[in-house]
Amino acid sequence: MKVNHKKATDKYIEILLKTIEKTPQELGYDFGRWTAQRLATYLEESTGIKLSGGQVRRILKKKK
Repeated sequence: MKVNHKKATDKYIEILLKTIEKTPQELGYDFGRWTAQRLATYLEESTGIKLSGGQVRRILKKKK
C-alpha cells in the first residue's frame, strides 16, 4: 500500500514534521509520546486530511 500523495500534500507533510518536533503535552495532550495513529488523528483535526497511522508512518520513514 502506497501513501496517497494527493491527500498528503506538501503542507500536510510540513505540519507533520513540525508536529513531531513537539511533545504531545506542548499541544495539550495527556500522553507522553506520539504514535503514528495519534499523529494521524491530530493532523486530521488540524488539517481535515484523513490518513491512517500506517500512511503517516510511511511518510515519516521516507522523510526522516
